Amino acid sequence: MGFGQMKRKDRLDNILVLLDERDQLEVDWLANHYEVSPETIRRDLSELSEKGLLRKIHGGAVKLQTAREHSFKLRTHLHYEQKLAIAIKAVQFVQAGDSLLINAGTTTTIFATVLAEIDFPLTVITNSSLVAYELSLTEAQPHDIYLLGGKFRNADYETGGTMVIEQIQQFHVDHAFLTVGAISAKHGIMEYRVDAVQIARAMIGQARMCTVMADDSKLDDTALNKVCDFSSIDNLVTNVEPSTKLKNALDKGNVNLHING
Repeated sequence: MGFGQMKRKDRLDNILVLLDERDQLEVDWLANHYEVSPETIRRDLSELSEKGLLRKIHGGAVKLQTAREHSFKLRTHLHYEQKLAIAIKAVQFVQAGDSLLINAGTTTTIFATVLAEIDFPLTVITNSSLVAYELSLTEAQPHDIYLLGGKFRNADYETGGTMVIEQIQQFHVDHAFLTVGAISAKHGIMEYRVDAVQIARAMIGQARMCTVMADDSKLDDTALNKVCDFSSIDNLVTNVEPSTKLKNALDKGNVNLHING
């Protein structure tokens, strides 16, 4: 099926994928790319703008920077190979018998699929129903999996709220593995939602060691809320060499940098 026969919903999702890769798109280029009229593209961009997924400018659109994150469904398909490489690297930090806190996100879901392949048991506590499910599929020794209970956020397959925070504070674990919204040399570790910030902070506070997993689209970027300074984490696993400015900030915070591209 050519782009000209693409369903509108698929085209809207695809526009967001392209925008994530390019940061800015032009109406005429999109019209030619999808084999539709410029008027059709303008209507598409208007709808995406009204939903808060991009910002319209004269002749096109630009990526939103700090206020919102793409939907979980869309993020699942973005940067998959990079996230998988990061997950494979991060799994090397896990030892037999470890207890882990894992937050919700597309990167941690992929991490869970890799974690499920190891041949020794773990204790895993998570607020992600997808992370719990992927770990339950292991064909190796079964893990002890604790799914934190609270208000369920269907859009991201996660639980949140004060109930989840209180449960996290009952555990003292070896390692927290977190995915985050953005990493800024100036502001540190960042997230898009306040509830995600609270869960990340709680997990960091209850772990002997913390590893953040973030693909290159999150480096040198900003989100709406700060989670913590770099000094609060131990490892950053990514798929590219960070910019000099960000690398200096990581060094100052004594963060161990691990790259698997």
